[in-house]
Amino acid sequence: MRRCVAALFSMLLLLTGCAGTSDPRDYAIPLAPDRPFEVMSTGMRYFTFTLQEPTRVVLESETFPWDSAMGAPSGELMNAEGEVVERDWHSGVDGNFRIERELDAGVWYLRVTTPYAGSPSALQDHDYRYSVILRMADE
Repeated sequence: MRRCVAALFSMLLLLTGCAGTSDPRDYAIPLAPDRPFEVMSTGMRYFTFTLQEPTRVVLESETFPWDSAMGAPSGELMNAEGEVVERDWHSGVDGNFRIERELDAGVWYLRVTTPYAGSPSALQDHDYRYSVILRMADE
Protein backbone atom coordinates (compact mmCIF):
# COMPACT_ATOMS: atom_id res chain seq x y z
CA MET A 1 0.00 0.00 0.00
CA ARG A 2 2.80 2.40 0.91
CA ARG A 3 4.48 1.72 -2.42
CA CYS A 4 1.27 2.59 -4.27
CA VAL A 5 0.92 5.85 -2.35
CA ALA A 6 4.58 6.71 -2.96
CA ALA A 7 4.26 5.88 -6.67
CA LEU A 8 1.07 7.94 -6.96
CA PHE A 9 2.71 10.87 -5.17
CA SER A 10 5.75 10.67 -7.49
CA MET A 11 3.54 10.62 -10.57
CA LEU A 12 1.62 13.66 -9.34
CA LEU A 13 4.87 15.55 -8.81
CA LEU A 14 6.03 14.68 -12.32
CA LEU A 15 2.73 15.75 -13.85
CA THR A 16 2.77 19.00 -11.91
CA GLY A 17 6.24 19.76 -13.25
CA CYS A 18 5.12 19.07 -16.81
CA ALA A 19 2.10 21.32 -16.50
CA GLY A 20 4.24 24.39 -15.77
CA THR A 21 6.46 24.20 -18.83
CA SER A 22 4.19 25.59 -21.54
CA ASP A 23 5.66 28.08 -23.97
CA PRO A 24 3.74 31.39 -24.05
CA ARG A 25 4.40 31.58 -27.80
CA ASP A 26 1.97 28.67 -28.18
CA TYR A 27 -0.82 31.12 -27.30
CA ALA A 28 0.45 34.07 -29.34
CA ILE A 29 -2.13 36.40 -30.86
CA PRO A 30 -1.97 36.46 -34.68
CA LEU A 31 -1.22 39.84 -36.25
CA ALA A 32 -2.48 40.74 -39.72
CA PRO A 33 -0.94 43.59 -41.73
CA ASP A 34 -2.61 46.97 -41.16
CA ARG A 35 -5.10 45.54 -38.64
CA PRO A 36 -4.35 46.93 -35.17
CA PHE A 37 -4.90 44.72 -32.14
CA GLU A 38 -6.05 46.68 -29.09
CA VAL A 39 -4.99 45.75 -25.56
CA MET A 40 -6.53 47.28 -22.44
CA SER A 41 -4.55 45.86 -19.52
CA THR A 42 -1.06 45.43 -18.14
CA GLY A 43 0.94 42.32 -18.71
CA MET A 44 3.08 40.59 -21.26
CA ARG A 45 1.49 39.66 -24.59
CA TYR A 46 2.89 37.52 -27.38
CA PHE A 47 1.93 38.16 -30.98
CA THR A 48 2.84 36.17 -34.07
CA PHE A 49 2.92 36.67 -37.82
CA THR A 50 4.17 34.64 -40.76
CA LEU A 51 5.98 36.01 -43.80
CA GLN A 52 5.88 34.12 -47.09
CA GLU A 53 8.95 35.93 -48.46
CA PRO A 54 11.62 38.31 -47.15
CA THR A 55 9.84 41.55 -46.27
CA ARG A 56 10.61 44.85 -44.58
CA VAL A 57 8.16 45.18 -41.69
CA VAL A 58 7.26 47.87 -39.18
CA LEU A 59 5.97 46.78 -35.78
CA GLU A 60 4.81 49.50 -33.46
CA SER A 61 2.54 50.35 -30.59
CA GLU A 62 0.18 53.28 -30.38
CA THR A 63 -1.19 54.74 -27.17
CA PHE A 64 -3.47 57.64 -26.52
CA PRO A 65 -1.41 60.79 -25.80
CA TRP A 66 -2.59 61.00 -22.19
CA ASP A 67 -1.71 57.33 -21.55
CA SER A 68 1.81 57.22 -22.99
CA ALA A 69 3.43 58.93 -20.00
CA MET A 70 2.00 56.30 -17.65
CA GLY A 71 3.12 53.26 -19.55
CA ALA A 72 3.98 53.04 -23.20
CA PRO A 73 4.70 49.39 -24.02
CA SER A 74 8.05 47.99 -25.08
CA GLY A 75 8.52 45.44 -27.86
CA GLU A 76 10.89 42.54 -28.50
CA LEU A 77 11.02 40.85 -31.90
CA MET A 78 11.82 37.13 -31.69
CA ASN A 79 12.57 34.51 -34.31
CA ALA A 80 10.87 31.09 -34.46
CA GLU A 81 13.32 29.71 -31.87
CA GLY A 82 12.39 32.44 -29.38
CA GLU A 83 15.68 34.36 -29.65
CA VAL A 84 15.35 38.13 -29.38
CA VAL A 85 16.64 39.70 -32.61
CA GLU A 86 15.64 43.30 -31.88
CA ARG A 87 14.06 45.29 -29.08
CA ASP A 88 12.79 48.80 -28.66
CA TRP A 89 11.39 50.78 -25.75
CA HIS A 90 10.47 54.24 -26.91
CA SER A 91 11.77 55.27 -30.34
CA GLY A 92 8.25 55.57 -31.79
CA VAL A 93 5.72 58.39 -31.57
CA ASP A 94 4.82 59.47 -27.99
CA GLY A 95 7.39 57.10 -26.49
CA ASN A 96 5.92 53.93 -28.02
CA PHE A 97 8.08 51.16 -29.41
CA ARG A 98 8.83 50.99 -33.13
CA ILE A 99 10.77 48.21 -34.81
CA GLU A 100 11.53 48.44 -38.53
CA ARG A 101 13.54 45.63 -40.04
CA GLU A 102 14.00 43.40 -43.08
CA LEU A 103 12.89 39.89 -42.07
CA ASP A 104 13.32 36.52 -43.73
CA ALA A 105 10.34 34.37 -44.61
CA GLY A 106 9.01 32.32 -41.71
CA VAL A 107 7.28 32.61 -38.36
CA TRP A 108 8.05 35.60 -36.15
CA TYR A 109 6.97 36.61 -32.65
CA LEU A 110 6.59 39.95 -30.90
CA ARG A 111 6.66 40.13 -27.09
CA VAL A 112 5.02 43.30 -25.79
CA THR A 113 5.33 44.36 -22.16
CA THR A 114 3.94 47.34 -20.28
CA PRO A 115 6.20 48.92 -17.62
CA TYR A 116 3.98 47.88 -14.73
CA ALA A 117 3.32 44.34 -15.97
CA GLY A 118 4.64 42.64 -12.86
CA SER A 119 4.28 45.49 -10.39
CA PRO A 120 2.29 44.93 -7.22
CA SER A 121 1.52 48.64 -7.05
CA ALA A 122 -1.89 50.23 -7.40
CA LEU A 123 -0.92 51.30 -10.91
CA GLN A 124 -1.58 47.74 -12.02
CA ASP A 125 -5.32 48.45 -11.88
CA HIS A 126 -5.00 51.28 -14.41
CA ASP A 127 -6.25 50.61 -17.94
CA TYR A 128 -3.27 50.64 -20.30
CA ARG A 129 -4.90 51.00 -23.69
CA TYR A 130 -2.58 50.50 -26.59
CA SER A 131 -2.64 48.98 -30.04
CA VAL A 132 -0.05 46.79 -31.74
CA ILE A 133 0.26 47.19 -35.49
CA LEU A 134 2.12 45.24 -38.18
CA ARG A 135 2.81 47.10 -41.42
CA MET A 136 4.70 46.11 -44.51
CA ALA A 137 7.14 48.95 -45.18
CA ASP A 138 7.22 50.65 -48.57
CA GLU A 139 10.66 50.67 -50.10
